[in-house]
Amino acid sequence: MDVDPLAGDSIPPRYAIESDEEEDEINPLRPQESSASAKVEVKVLGDIPTGNSLFIASGDSGKLWAKGAELGEQSGSVMANGVQIGLVFNPSWTRSSVIISETFSRLPLFAMNPYAKAILDTLQPSSLSLLDTYPTPTYASDKVASFYDSPLRYLSTSIEADVLDEEAHPFSPPNLNQSTSAAFLAIASTISTQATLLLLPTPHISPSPPKEISSSNFSSLSRDDIEWTTEQINTVQRLAFKMLGQEVDHPWVAPEKQAVQTSKKSTEIGEGGMYI
Repeated sequence: MDVDPLAGDSIPPRYAIESDEEEDEINPLRPQESSASAKVEVKVLGDIPTGNSLFIASGDSGKLWAKGAELGEQSGSVMANGVQIGLVFNPSWTRSSVIISETFSRLPLFAMNPYAKAILDTLQPSSLSLLDTYPTPTYASDKVASFYDSPLRYLSTSIEADVLDEEAHPFSPPNLNQSTSAAFLAIASTISTQATLLLLPTPHISPSPPKEISSSNFSSLSRDDIEWTTEQINTVQRLAFKMLGQEVDHPWVAPEKQAVQTSKKSTEIGEGGMYI
């Protein structure tokens, strides 16, 4: 969020907004409609069981994990203002529902909380695991580490999260997570749903959230993935489902780049859905 250090809390002087009698001109000092008040309509569509545990993998980490996880055919979607943000799967190898989120279109700040709330209200998961990333260049720590040496980190509302400490480090203050995953975690804490956010390191600084919800961009499927190792992805998968009370026997296999499909027919729900 951009902050003008010269802007005060006081109302502009009367002459500053009313000295011009040309009422048809746009006055830049008049208060504009805040994006926070923008309407967000979230719909969870498809044949999705309720009350199951839920795993949500977002962004670059979700995109790569989905390619090698054998999720099967897409069973539903989560739409925000008519744009598909989440792809829902019910893979045969787990009792959990899976959502691959924000891989084709990112959410603006004002839409993150409504999106997370709609999913949790609709699916009412018994427990929740999330996968996302944290930027190593800006992570504040007393031990400076490169991307390749940076650990898996976590945030959790679960009293059993200490089982993660052997293979992951806490995501510690003063660092902040301002992604949609943080919205899920915050809401889960208010409804007594145990939730854990696992964060893979990334060498990239996250761009600012978009100002509005944009149409899906499938070109991201063809871009090179961040070079997480197969061991890293299998570790984060095992820990994520362990926090859901499951010991899954389904190894993640690194995908072949040429196997990625980017055609509209194979990626857009309503036009054949997605099969991963």
